[in-house]
Parts: sequence; C-alpha cells; structure tokens
Amino acid sequence: MLLLVFSACSQEPMVSDFSFETMGTVSSCSLVLPAKLPATEARLVVQNSFEEVNKTLSTWLPDSEISRLNRAPADSVFHISNSMRACLEASYELNQKSEGAFDPTAESLMRLWGFYRREGRLPSAAAIDSALADLGQWEFDSHSQGIRKTKPETRFDLGGIAKGLAVDQAVEKLQAAGINNGLIDLGGNLFCMGGAPDRSNWRVGIRDPKNRDELFATLQVSDKAVATSGSYERFVEIDGRRLGHIMNPATGRPAEGLLSVTIVADSAILADGLSTTLFVLGPEKALPFLKAHYPTVEAVLVVPGQNGHRAKVIGTHGLQGSLGLMSGFEAEYKLEFAKQKY
Repeated sequence: MLLLVFSACSQEPMVSDFSFETMGTVSSCSLVLPAKLPATEARLVVQNSFEEVNKTLSTWLPDSEISRLNRAPADSVFHISNSMRACLEASYELNQKSEGAFDPTAESLMRLWGFYRREGRLPSAAAIDSALADLGQWEFDSHSQGIRKTKPETRFDLGGIAKGLAVDQAVEKLQAAGINNGLIDLGGNLFCMGGAPDRSNWRVGIRDPKNRDELFATLQVSDKAVATSGSYERFVEIDGRRLGHIMNPATGRPAEGLLSVTIVADSAILADGLSTTLFVLGPEKALPFLKAHYPTVEAVLVVPGQNGHRAKVIGTHGLQGSLGLMSGFEAEYKLEFAKQKY
C-alpha cells in the first residue's frame, strides 16, 4: 500500500498536520479543524481508532483477537468483535466474487515463504500444497456472532484489508466530531475528506513501483479512498530474485504480472481489499473483474514493459482528467485509459 500525499495549497486555515507510527507503518494526517476543536483532540481520535484496530487484528500481538482466533481449535465457535466481522465480511465478499483471488487465510503461505521476518526461502511443492489445503477452511456460524474454523491449521492474516477498515473508522469518528475536510494516510491507505485547505481537490502522488522513493504519477480526488498494492514495499530475495509479499492463493506463490494497482473507491476498506485482489488477478483479468463487480470503482494498473518497451500505466475511463504522469517519467511509462466507460 504505497502512496505519498500532498496538496497544492499555500494557505492553511486552521490546519493540523501530524504523523505517528502505528500498525507497523506511519500515519500522516492533515485535518482542517472547525472552530474550538483542539488539534490534540483530533489527533487522539485518529490514534485511538488505529490502535483499536491494531489491538484486534495484528498478528504480531499474541493476545490480539486474530492471534487468539488463529490458535482456536477447529469446530468451535469463536465470537468476534464488530471490527473483525467487518473485515471478514468484506473479505468473504471479495473472495467469492474473485473466485479466491483474495483470501483472508493466507497466513500459512506468508509464513511458509518467510515474509513475516523477511527470511526468504523457497518452499517445496509439497509444503505449498499442504499450506494451500488450509486456505478457506472457515465459515460464519449462523446461530451466533462468530465464526467456525473447519481445520485447526487455518490461520488468518487480514493485512490486505485491516488498514482500510482503520481509516474508515477514523473518518467516521472525525466527521462525528465536525471535521469534514482533511486527509488521512495510513501507510498509503488514504481517505481524502472533502477538499484541500484551498478548496481544491486533494492531489495524491503514486509511488514509482520501480523506485519507491519517488512519485511517478498523480491523482486528483475528493471524498474518496485511495489505496495501492505493489510488490515493492515488502519483499524477500530468493536465489537472486525479488518476490513481493502478495500471495496468489491459486498457486501458493507470490503474485506476478503487475507492478502495482491503485484503487479509488468510496470506502477505504474496499479500496484496500480491491487493490490486493486486482494485483493477484493480474493484467488480463483485473479490469474485466472490476467492470463486472465494481463498476463505480476506478483503478490504475501498472503493467511491466516487454521487449524493451515502456511500462504501461492503464487508468479506467473515469480517471481521465485527474490521472497524470509526473514530469520526467514519460520515457519510462506510457499512460493510456481504458476505452470502456465503467
């Protein structure tokens, strides 16, 4: 999830800018405050929202709800919180619509390939097959507010969607406090509330998938969530080859075929989950899937160049006029837009 953000404004009417570390990444926020609302209070709203989700859904915390779920035996009902339910319901919808491209139970594959501690190792075919057999072995319990694992080895990792949930919850609480303009960035999972302080659209920079320290394209958005998935943020090197952390549940191997996917959607949880889903689906299936199931969502696909040609940056039809390459990147990337109107 790999975006940086900036607005093109020069004036700051009651603007609070702050950043802090959370959920294994950095959050940066720029909020336009209503009168009499202290900046410290606005900051606490965001921090507490993120910390609540982290305590629930972090696999790094042994006492988190998801860690306890991963240790739970099979065929017992595990009662879940509202945050866990929101993530699992969104995950289940994406899983069903994508025919398994998004899977919230890929923890065993992540661990098998050594992504958690960046100890990259090439698993055997037998080990991959064993891990694949553990995927998807769970169900919602129809008689309680819980879920049931049908195999004890099934383990959840909601890293592909939890940050989106955290952003949505923070936005909801900020709006309840009277803040309707601002930008929330949680490690590249963003929500652009209203407009920038100068009342223009927010201008969002997309990281260069070939060099994560640079921005290569920009989007102008308002009242939308933006999320990016790519193989350049978390990766391991195996036999001299760099492999990204996004797993393909169909193969049990890291997904390949795209350099990055950026999603613009109404909610951060959908943007977060869809960016992962489309990355796994790859360049041939991603846009047809979006058209069939999420026609109001916009996307930016970065497709590797072949035989010395430039990489392609493909934007959906609705992004014309708001998506552009930054100066100096025309030699590396070719920008084009899907002809169909979604």
